[in-house]
Amino acid sequence: MLIYKGKVKDKNLTRAEISVNELEAAVREHGVLNLKDVDLAVLEVDGNISVMSNDFQKKTSRRHKSHRSLNNPMS
Repeated sequence: MLIYKGKVKDKNLTRAEISVNELEAAVREHGVLNLKDVDLAVLEVDGNISVMSNDFQKKTSRRHKSHRSLNNPMS
């Protein structure tokens, strides 16, 4: 979990080796302008970031080229 109810989980970002700038860019790719508007953002095992917004009503999932798969850290 990278964001929950608009709050960034810094410890999880560090563990996933994702910067706040990268997270912001990924969230914008999902059509959400502000991290505070994200209800839930999760790094999936395949490297995709799934984002839910609008009170958990809108879900999008896109792969960002800089994200690594947890199964293949060299990707």
